[in-house]
Amino acid sequence: MTDTTTPPPQPHDHTPDHRAWWFAPAARWWALPAFVLLLTAARLVWLVWFSDYTLIEDEAHYWEWSRRLDWSYYSKGPGVAWAIAASTAFFGHVEWAVRLPAVLAGAVGSLAVALLTREVVREHTRAHPAQHAAPFVAALLYQCVPAIGVTGVLMTIDGPFLACWALAAWGAARALLHDRPRAWAICGGALAIGFLFKYTIVLLVPGIIAAVLARAAWRRRARAQARWIALGSLLALLGLVPVIVWNAQHDWSTVRHLLGHLGAPGGDVSPDTGEPWTPLRSLAQVGEYLGLFIAMGGPVLVLGVIAWFERRRLGAGLVFATACSLPIALVYLGVSVFAEVEGNWAIATVVVLVAPSAWLVIDGVSRRDVPVRCLWGAALFTGLVVALALPILPTLSRVGRMGARIPVHRMTGMHEHAAAAQAELDALRAQTGHEPFVIAAHYGRASQLAFYLPGHPTVYCSSAYIGGRRTQYDVWPETDLADPDTIAHLHGRPALILGGQSWQWAAAFDPLYDLGPLAGEPKANRTAFVGYDYADIRDYAPGWWADAAEPKRPESNPDAPEGPP
Repeated sequence: MTDTTTPPPQPHDHTPDHRAWWFAPAARWWALPAFVLLLTAARLVWLVWFSDYTLIEDEAHYWEWSRRLDWSYYSKGPGVAWAIAASTAFFGHVEWAVRLPAVLAGAVGSLAVALLTREVVREHTRAHPAQHAAPFVAALLYQCVPAIGVTGVLMTIDGPFLACWALAAWGAARALLHDRPRAWAICGGALAIGFLFKYTIVLLVPGIIAAVLARAAWRRRARAQARWIALGSLLALLGLVPVIVWNAQHDWSTVRHLLGHLGAPGGDVSPDTGEPWTPLRSLAQVGEYLGLFIAMGGPVLVLGVIAWFERRRLGAGLVFATACSLPIALVYLGVSVFAEVEGNWAIATVVVLVAPSAWLVIDGVSRRDVPVRCLWGAALFTGLVVALALPILPTLSRVGRMGARIPVHRMTGMHEHAAAAQAELDALRAQTGHEPFVIAAHYGRASQLAFYLPGHPTVYCSSAYIGGRRTQYDVWPETDLADPDTIAHLHGRPALILGGQSWQWAAAFDPLYDLGPLAGEPKANRTAFVGYDYADIRDYAPGWWADAAEPKRPESNPDAPEGPP
């Protein structure tokens, strides 16, 4: 006769308990904070005292934003500018201070995925004590994702965004998996902050909704937690306020920018300027997206996919992780059918998958599973390569023929480049008796020179007036080349010009001289010019030369200097 008082047997893993030597120390309470602190300290020491890398274009542009704090900006929310402004206010306008928020975001991201993993594997730790090491493994795997490892030392929007994604997922997992309703406030707050860095975080919301709908128990729990879900939703919506306020004041410029990325009507790029859509081109774009996605996710992504085939043993945790990961991956897969997608756009897919990947590593090592152990080793090796690549590349670039193939000068030459630019400016000042200014064809070079030229001067960008896209420089009145006050301020002055073609500048300067690439130029095909007697860059209009066999040039000014300084 069956004893009805005995609870039914719970599913468990029939696996040999092979305890690796590192299981015990990895499960200690101090292992996780020690790893995060050591990694953070190592990154800071390298950035402050040993890094040879100058700011890349996006880093310098976000620093430019931080000098002019606002509710939001042309292409992104205000989070990155606010973070850099806070750091440089304390430590000054130096490279490592610009990058400090990225280092801190990397630490927060590792801690957040460890906490998320603890929620995901909690039901397994009694039957398999080795799973107590899973949070530490998750923090380690997070740093072994190639795209994420780089964000820990370069100040882009991705590092803080991914940390917020992990925090929001942890809050939702804690509320749904283990009935901690107050965790919805953590989820909502992280969504709000993450939105200020990168709008893509909204794609976590349908993932959380899908997780709620996936299991009847979670639906019942969500109904019981309705008040806390409402509070979390309110907090999340607060993150939209600065962006909406700014865009309402600026003709919804961010919406136009995002539509332009997709090549859609109403964007800041005409949909007729690109190549026509064809099935073959679409297939190539999808293939490129998948290839970049797998490369940036690395072995950790593969571990997450393999964990899916163990879903019966992992159970609810994998359901949650899958639900939160799929929407962003599928949305960008769909976008890749019609437009080119950059490899880092969907990298948040891997963040929540780190939790089942960590579970699988512990499980696979315990069972001596060869494929899992190989992928675990590959992940550690990849993480080590990513961590050491930036520090050692400048050294390798000086070694024989191999060094010539490493384009590290593109990230190390701005001090030399700015010195060459300053020499040209000094010569123009001495020759003309007027104060010269700097104008660049690309927002990135304009921002880099603003950072590296002495005194951090105002630099101008002409992208929108020579056939390129609008940028934040077209929004600030003091750098808007269509603003009457700016036109009057620059009229008649000489300039150092970076990038573009001579016929694009000829309408604005008379005369114009080609200097060739300046010393330290990161891009070999980007030349420099000196121009005299600035008029108005708007005199150049795309198509104005279309009726001529050769580009036209205004008649020379007889009173202008005969040659460059």
